[in-house]
Order: sequence, then structure tokens, then C-alpha cells
Amino acid sequence: MTATVTPPKPDGSSRRKGHKRGDTVPVLLRPFVHFVAKIQARLETKLLAGFLGISVLMLALGVVGLLAVNRMHDQVQEVAALHEQSNNANKMLYSITSQSHFRTMALLTGDPVWTEKIVTAKTNFLILLDETESNAIGDHQALFDNLRSINVRYKAAGDRVEAIQAQDPEQATLAHIQSEHEISHELEDQLNAFIRDTDKLVDGVLFDFSGDTRFLTVALGAFSAMSLLGALAVGAIISWTVIGPVRKIDEALDTLANGDFTARIDVPNRDEFGKLSENVNRASEQLETLYGRLETVNRDLQTTVDEQVALLEHTSLLRRYLSPQVAEAIVAGRSGIGESRRQELTIVFADVRGFTALSEQSEPEEMIGSLNRFLTAMTDVVFRYEGTLDKYIGDALMIFFNDPLPQEDHAERAVRMALDMQQELAELREEMADAALMKISAGIGISTGFVTVGNIGSPSRMDYTVMGNHVNLASRLADDAGPGEILISERTLALLPPGLVTAESAGERNLKGVQRPIALYRIGEATDDREPLGTNGS
Repeated sequence: MTATVTPPKPDGSSRRKGHKRGDTVPVLLRPFVHFVAKIQARLETKLLAGFLGISVLMLALGVVGLLAVNRMHDQVQEVAALHEQSNNANKMLYSITSQSHFRTMALLTGDPVWTEKIVTAKTNFLILLDETESNAIGDHQALFDNLRSINVRYKAAGDRVEAIQAQDPEQATLAHIQSEHEISHELEDQLNAFIRDTDKLVDGVLFDFSGDTRFLTVALGAFSAMSLLGALAVGAIISWTVIGPVRKIDEALDTLANGDFTARIDVPNRDEFGKLSENVNRASEQLETLYGRLETVNRDLQTTVDEQVALLEHTSLLRRYLSPQVAEAIVAGRSGIGESRRQELTIVFADVRGFTALSEQSEPEEMIGSLNRFLTAMTDVVFRYEGTLDKYIGDALMIFFNDPLPQEDHAERAVRMALDMQQELAELREEMADAALMKISAGIGISTGFVTVGNIGSPSRMDYTVMGNHVNLASRLADDAGPGEILISERTLALLPPGLVTAESAGERNLKGVQRPIALYRIGEATDDREPLGTNGS
């Protein structure tokens, strides 16, 4: 098995294009971009400053527009005021003309109503004169003084005409024509001159308004264009201070992803992007170093893998000859697995009856196949209760519990296992009713006590097994047990949970190799459905 670490080859053409793309800052903006990039500030501060600059330009544009609107508004207001001034002058002119008309009608008819109309017209004239003078645009003070002076003479002339009219109407008419009518023409001339001056002012304001409109339009357009260009420039500068480093970092990461760990980038930014580029360069250096180490480790990987494969094969081989607990303890190098020690265990012997007759009646292959099937079924039951299968002794099995893994319920496990063995054997006999295996039975003996457990044998051949009186006792109980019978010792019975099984006394027996009578008990059937699972009695 060979392992090789080969990173993908980077695409040089794409990298060249990428680096060229990362330096596409417009020439005119490049000095400003570098200047902003080198400012020692956080990225959000730079962005905020850029947005603030754009906002200031927009605000300035708004201020200029507001000034232009105010200027045009003032000019429109001035034109409106001049038109109002001209209208008032025309009204005063109409008032003077109407007074002459009313005077003529008063002289011709003698009706006092026309005299009242003259008074009303004079009053309106003075009101309009005061209003026009207070709101007048331009320097017209001399004109208003002259109008007031002439109006005084005009009123005095009217008063004389009215006084003469009461005595001699014809003389009153002559006085009106010679004095009052002539003075009215003076007022009319002054008002016409005032109207002409006002019209000239209107024309001047309109001319200025037209010029200002063109100027303000051009100025506002130019300032708008400058503001827009300034905003675009500020936005572009801020954007390129972000886009440039992002593209360079992206290209560096792309080269790293393609397996080129020599990639390094130079970002002038003195903000988060500058720190990020330093971290990318550090990562590249670390990856380059780690890749070199990885190549060294890879050269040793084959040996490590071969050793692990050999260990797995060794573990698999051990599992074929040892119980799973013992095999795993040996492979794991668990402390004390090979040391001899005294420990309380529950020993089980399962003595199979009938294989001798089977061997005489069957072909060797058939006999071996039947025996292996039986032993396989019995071994599965042993491992189900996590018992340690010590050995096969011909057609018998030797099992013990509570080692190498401690099991607080070792006696219970042993009894339950024995019951399951008898049940499994009964099912095998039913499945193979036509074969000689249907005559097979088993006697099982169980004893609990302190024995010696550990590696026993010569340096060239060791067995992990148990020795002691209780081993012999369990073996003798199995020999003495009848077909399908389970015999246990008094100590084993004492360790069983109350009500787990039905047990009856099998009396005291003198067993071969045992110096004193032993009290035995026969297990009937389980009365509790509990099945111990896991290790340590869990």
C-alpha cells in the first residue's frame, strides 16, 4: 500500500490574468487610491469619511440650487412690485382724469352728486399716492414731493371753482379751464413720467432676470457636474481601496486552493485588509511548511499502515482462538491480562453426550460438521453473555466469568447462559430431526469461588486459563449432571438474585476428586425475563 500526497497544479495563465486584474486601478485615481489605502484608520472610518464627503458635495449642490431659486424669487418679486407700482400710477392718472370729468359735469348740471364724486376721487388719489410712495422702487422722492405740491395747488384751484360756481357758473367754468384743468395736466405729466420710469425699471429687471437665469443655469449645471464627478471620484477611490485588496486576496486564496503554497500578496492598506493580507501570507507560509512536513510524514505512512494492518490481522486471528474480551485485552495491552492472580470467578463446564455414538455412525466429515454446528451455537451463547471461553475439551466447553473484565453479576450470567445453551440445543435437535444430532444432550455444571487465573504453560506455549478446586468442582458437576440438567454449587445459588430461577436441592453428593460431600442444586427454569447485557453487570 502506497500513499502519495500530490497537490493539484496551479493554472499559471489564470494566475497571471488574476494578478493583472488586481492592478486595474484607473491611472488618474491611482495616487489617491494609494493615499487613502495608506491612511491608518479602520475600514468603516474610511467608508464613513467617503460617504460624508459625498454628502457634503450633495449638500453644497443643494445650497447652490437654493441660492439660485432665492435669487430668481427676489427678481420675480421685484417685477411684481414694479407692476404694482405702475398699476397704482395708472390708477392715480385715472383719478386725475376722472376729477376733470366730474368737475365738468358739476358745472354743467349743478348737481351736488358730482361734487361728492370729486371729493371721493381726490381722497383715492391721496391714498394711492401714500401707498405708492411707501412701496416705491427706485429714487422717486423728488417726483412724489412735486406731485404733492401740485396736488395742493390742484385742490386750491378746485376750491376756488366751487366758490365761484355758487355765484356765477359761467365764471366758474372759465376759472376751471384756466387754472384747475391746466394744473391737472401737470399732475398727468408727472404721473406719465413716473409710469415711463417704472416701465424702464421693469425692463431692466427682466433683462437682468434673463441674464441671471442663463448664468445660474450654467453655474448650477457646472456645479452639479462637478459635484457628481466629485462624488463619483470619492466613491471610486473608496471602492478601489476595497476592491483592489479583495481581488488580490481572492487570487492568493485561489492559488492556495490550487496547491501553490508559495503565493504571497502585497497590499498597501493600513486597515482590516492590510491585516487580512498579512494573515493570508502567514497562512501560505504555514501551509508551505505543513506541506513539507506532510511529505515527510507520508514517507513513513506506509510503514504505519502496514503495522496497523498486521495488528488487525493479528486481532482477527486472536478472535478465532480466544474470547472477544481476552483478544481485545491482549491487543489493547491492558495491564494485568497475563499476570497470575487469585480471583472469585464462576466456572461453567458444558459436557455434551452422544458425540461418541455419532462418531461411530457417521462419516468423519458429517461428524465434524455436526460438532462444529453445535459448538458454533454454544459459542454464540457464551459470547452473548460475555463469558470467557477458556477452551474446547473434545466435545465439552469450559467457560468462566468475571475475568478479564469484572462482572458483578457473573453468577447470574453463568446460570442464564446455561439455560440458553439447553434451549439452543433443543432447537438444534428439532431443526436436525433426521440427523444423528437429535440424540445429542448436555449436562452443565456451575461452581463459584476463588481460583487462580492467568497465563499458564511454557515460554513456547501459553494458555490463558484458570486452575483451582472450583474448576474441578464445576467439571465434576457437569459429569454428574444428567441429560439436559444444570447443577450448581451452593455458593453460586447464594449469588443469584432472588426469584431469578427455580432451584431444588439435588442433595449432597460425593464427587470424584472432592474429599467431602457437596450440597448441589438443580436449576429448573428462569422465572425472571431479565437478560444481563454489556460489561460490568450493566
